[in-house]
Amino acid sequence: MFQLFDYQQDLIDKARNALAAGNQGVLIVSPPGSGKSVVISEIAKLTVKKGGHVLFFVHRQELVKQIKDSFKQQGVDLNHCTILTVGKVANRLNILAKPDLIIVDESQHSRAKTYQKIFNYYSDVPRLGFTGSPWRLSGKGFKDIYSAMVLGPTAKWLIENKKLAPFTVYGYQLGDKSTLKSGSTGDYTKKSLNNYTKSIIHGDIVKSWLKFAKDRKTIIYCHSTSFSKEVAQSFRDAGINAVHADAKTPESKRDKIMVDFKEGKIKILCNVDLVSEGFNVPDCSCVVLLRPTQSLVIYLQQSMRAMRYQPNKHAIIIDQVGNFERFGLPDTDYKWTLEDREKHPRKDSGSTEGLQIKTCPDCFAVIKAECVKCPICGHDFSIEIRKIKQKKDQELRAIKAEKFHIDLIAKKKVSELTSFKELTMYAKAKHYKNGWAWHMAKRKGFI
Repeated sequence: MFQLFDYQQDLIDKARNALAAGNQGVLIVSPPGSGKSVVISEIAKLTVKKGGHVLFFVHRQELVKQIKDSFKQQGVDLNHCTILTVGKVANRLNILAKPDLIIVDESQHSRAKTYQKIFNYYSDVPRLGFTGSPWRLSGKGFKDIYSAMVLGPTAKWLIENKKLAPFTVYGYQLGDKSTLKSGSTGDYTKKSLNNYTKSIIHGDIVKSWLKFAKDRKTIIYCHSTSFSKEVAQSFRDAGINAVHADAKTPESKRDKIMVDFKEGKIKILCNVDLVSEGFNVPDCSCVVLLRPTQSLVIYLQQSMRAMRYQPNKHAIIIDQVGNFERFGLPDTDYKWTLEDREKHPRKDSGSTEGLQIKTCPDCFAVIKAECVKCPICGHDFSIEIRKIKQKKDQELRAIKAEKFHIDLIAKKKVSELTSFKELTMYAKAKHYKNGWAWHMAKRKGFI
């Protein structure tokens, strides 16, 4: 049986109070790795103990298996639970037992038609949604699905209180990102991703892993099966045990790969959208990001996969596609909302820290912008900082000098102006139209 942490019990209490206050839907938001399955299991247990029936659904079969294991471990009577994928629930609404509570995991998907079909069918049944990031590429919010939101602790708090592992991001970038194009979904098109990966030298992926994360149990995220297989082969060519798996890998083979990876028989697991959500391997201490994305959800799920807590663990995130440049570090504090937002994360107020980061030129660690010395390798930024300050001072002096000169010119009469440059400055001071200086210069014979 799980022993709940204080913050997990607090989430449960707040969610139950929100439902008791008359909210039909409550969305619980807590970072990846914070133990949402524990909270879900405890809520299910409390509901069943009161004689209720729980309907739990999620979008992938692997997550169904995991929550069943969590329910069993927490002592939930599965005879009073329906646990299925969202597709199966949507197709069996007329034969399933009516629930007293609906629980939805990975609720950032809740806007999909299948989810809406279920919510509409059980319109009088209260629902709890769980997600690490209530964010969609479309910018559409969740206010019409969940009328209240319960916020869990931040990633920073979880790290400080030893519930998530501290981390280092290395921004060692590969490939030419100018080839990337956005599609109808808002994320990059498969064609442009294919073109992008053609510019990546596979040997450089292996070299960077050897440099930053040698011998660590590692998950590598790719955008396509063919690219993932190529990356796995590059590691094997270097004598490193790496295996590819995706949703189309035969189930028995996929299960064996997952077991072997968890047991350490496989050092590197290359995959395509298979272990972004709900995959729990606490001793995995490294992830390599090879899939550029415009989705904050995907970025957080993938980058934080290595941050499951273990004593003395320090996670390594090798971002070789520059996702950190768009979203910042995984422990950025986000102001989550149920309301609609701007499509692009740089345009909305989701982040309080924004992109106040920089990459160390010596070790490639991504660090806070205010750091004078790199905390990883000790690189001294003070020289660069002085150069930037000197440049800004020079630019400011030049602006002041130009303004002073313009003010002097403005006091003259037009007949006293002796060059095209002076006429241009005079026109600028007097806010004349762009062509005035040229016509006047022609009249005076300057041009």
